[in-house]
Amino acid sequence: MAVQSDSFHLLSDTRALFLKHLGALLQDSGLLSAPAIQAIQAGAGAYFDEMASTNRRGTFAEEVDGLTSSRITLVGEEDLELGIRLDNMSARLFESTGGSLWKTHLRFVTLLRRPDLPKSANPIGPKGIAQGLTTMFDAAGAFAIDKKLELLDRIEACLLEGLPALYAEINDFMDHCGVEAAQPTIIGSQEGPASAESPAAPANTLLALQQRLLAGAAELPPVLTGGGAAASLLNQATLERLIERLNELDRRGAFEQKFAPTQTGGGMIAALFTPDGDFASQPKVLKSAQLGIPTTAKESLTIDTLAMIFEAIFANPALPDALKAVISSLQITLLKVAMKDSSLFSDGQHPARLVIDRMGQVILGLPTDVPARHPVCARLFDIATRLRSEANQNAFATVLAELDALLAERNASFTAATAPYLPLIGQLDRKDEAAQRVRLALEKFIATNPPAAIRTFLEQSWSRLLQSIWLEEGEQSAAWQEGLAIIDALLWTIQPKADPDERKTLARRLPEILKHLRAGMARIGLSAEAETAFLDECFELQTRALRAMPAAAVPEAPAELFPSSVSTPAGTPVSGKLAMEQRVLSTLDFADYRPAPSRALPVKEGDWLEIPLTDGSQVIVRLCHISPNSRRVLLLNPELRLALAVHPAILERQLRDGEARISPLSSLFETAAGVALQQSAGR
Repeated sequence: MAVQSDSFHLLSDTRALFLKHLGALLQDSGLLSAPAIQAIQAGAGAYFDEMASTNRRGTFAEEVDGLTSSRITLVGEEDLELGIRLDNMSARLFESTGGSLWKTHLRFVTLLRRPDLPKSANPIGPKGIAQGLTTMFDAAGAFAIDKKLELLDRIEACLLEGLPALYAEINDFMDHCGVEAAQPTIIGSQEGPASAESPAAPANTLLALQQRLLAGAAELPPVLTGGGAAASLLNQATLERLIERLNELDRRGAFEQKFAPTQTGGGMIAALFTPDGDFASQPKVLKSAQLGIPTTAKESLTIDTLAMIFEAIFANPALPDALKAVISSLQITLLKVAMKDSSLFSDGQHPARLVIDRMGQVILGLPTDVPARHPVCARLFDIATRLRSEANQNAFATVLAELDALLAERNASFTAATAPYLPLIGQLDRKDEAAQRVRLALEKFIATNPPAAIRTFLEQSWSRLLQSIWLEEGEQSAAWQEGLAIIDALLWTIQPKADPDERKTLARRLPEILKHLRAGMARIGLSAEAETAFLDECFELQTRALRAMPAAAVPEAPAELFPSSVSTPAGTPVSGKLAMEQRVLSTLDFADYRPAPSRALPVKEGDWLEIPLTDGSQVIVRLCHISPNSRRVLLLNPELRLALAVHPAILERQLRDGEARISPLSSLFETAAGVALQQSAGR
C-alpha cells in the first residue's frame, strides 16, 4: 500500500531523526571516524527506504533468505564469518531492545498501513544497522578480519547500551506527530525465522514435571484391581506399609549392603535388588512401578517425579561420584519427606531442596574423582548419615545451617587464597595504564601521517620502550621526555631540507639521533635484523630529505575505521604467566592494550564458572576478584592449582558464545528438575 503525502513527510522526518541519533550515538562512542559513520548511515538509510516502500509481506522462506541477503556477495571465508557475526549481533540487539523497539513497530504498522508488517522488517530495526555496518566494512577496504571482529564487538557494546534510548526517542517523536500505535490484536501472524533460543522455562520446573507425568498417566488404561475408586489410590494401611519398608531399607543401608527381600507386601521391593539379593552397585533409583504402586496413584506421581530428578543428578558427568553417593543415600529420606509434605515440589525454599542445593555448592570446584576421604566429602557423608536417622523438618533446618557454615568456611578460604594474587593483578592493570598513556602520546606523531616504516616502528617497537619507561620511571621522568623527543627528531630528519643550513644541521644532529635510537632498540631487545632494516629505511628517507625530495605519499584507505590513527591491537587472546614469591598467575589477555567493554560483565564475584582452557578442556573456577580499574577478573580453583586472570572482553565473548557459563551446579535440585523435564518431553 502506497504511503500518502502526509505519511511520506512523517516517514522522511522519522528517517532523518533516526539516522541523526544513530550517528550521534556512534560518534559519542569514539570508535569510528566521520566517513565510517556516514557509511553506516547510508546503509541503514537504504534499508529504511527498502522496508518503507515494500507493499507486501514476503513468505517465510523469503524472510529467512533476507537474513543473509545483504551478504550474498560475501563469498570468502572471512567475509562469511563477518556475516555470521553481524546476524548474531542483530539477534542480540532485537532481544535487548525488544520493548522499546516493539513500540516503534506498532506505530510503523499504522504509518505504513501494513498490519502484516513483520517485526524483523522494522525500518529502524537492528537488521538495518547491520546493513549499515556491512556498507561501512565494504567501504573501508582491506582490513584484517580480527580487527573487523574486534571493532564489531565494541560497536555492539555501544549499541546495546544506547539503542533502547534511541528507540524510545523515535517512539516519542512518532507519538508527538500523531502516529498511533496499532493494537497488537489486529497485527497479522508474525511469522518469522525460528528463534535459536530455548523456550522459556516454566516458573516452577518441578510442578511442570509433575504435570507432564500426570498427563502421561492419564493416557494409561485404569488399573483393574477390583477395588472400585480405591483402585487408583493407596489406602492408609498400604501407605504405612510402604513407609515401613522404606524405613527398613534405610536402616539396613540397602544401597551398600545385602538385603534379603521378603515376599511380604506382594513383593513390592524385590525389583530393587539383583537375583542374589544384592543392592545394585550403581546408584539405584526408586520408581513406583518397581514398588508395585498403580501409575494413577498420587504417591506414584511423587515417587516418579523424584526418581527422574535423581536420575538426572546421577547422570550428570560434572558431579563428583562422592556427591552422587551422598545424595543416593538420601533418596529414601527425601521420598518420605515428599510423601508427607507436597510443598517440596512447590516451594523453592523448602529445606530439603535447599540441602541438596547446598551440597552441590559446597562441593563446587572439587575434581570429579575426588575421594570420599576428602575433608569436604567426609563432612557431607557425616551430615547425610545424621539426616537419615533424624529426618524431619527441624533436622533439615539444622543440617542446612551446618551446610551454610561449611560454605562460609570455603568462602573464607577463597578470600585468603585471593589476596596473594592481587599484586599481580595490579601489575597487569599498570601495564594497561602504561599502554594507554603511550597510545595517547603517540597519536600526535601518527597524526602527521609518517611513512609506513616509521609508523610501524613507533607502534610496534618504540611503544614498548615508552611503556617500559612509564612503568619504571614515570611520565614526568627525563627518560620519558627524551623518548618522545627522539621521535620528534626522527620525523624532522625525513622532512625535505632545501636550505643549506638545514642540511648542515641534519648532518650534525643525525649521529646523535641514531645513537639514541640504537640505545632504545637495544633496551627492548630488538633483533639485529629488524634494527638494520629499519635504519636502512630511515637512511633512504633522510637521503631524500637532503635532496629536498618529499617522502612518498602514504595512500589513504577509502574510509578510516578508527578516529585515532594508532592502529588497534589484534583481537586474538594470548596466554601468558606472571610470577611473584612462588605464586604463578596464568593470564588470558590481548597482545596490546584494549579497553574493557562499556557494559558490566554478566557475572559477579563469588560465581562459579565453567570455562575453557587453552588445551580444550573445561574446568570449574570461582570468580574471586574483579579489578576496579580494568575490570579484569581473577579466577581460582586451588584444588586444581589454577589461578587465571582474564581480560573482561575475552570473558564476555566466551559467555556470549557459550564457551563459558555460570555453573548450573549451584542450583542442583532445580537444574536436575529442568533436565528431567526436557527428557520427559522426548519420551
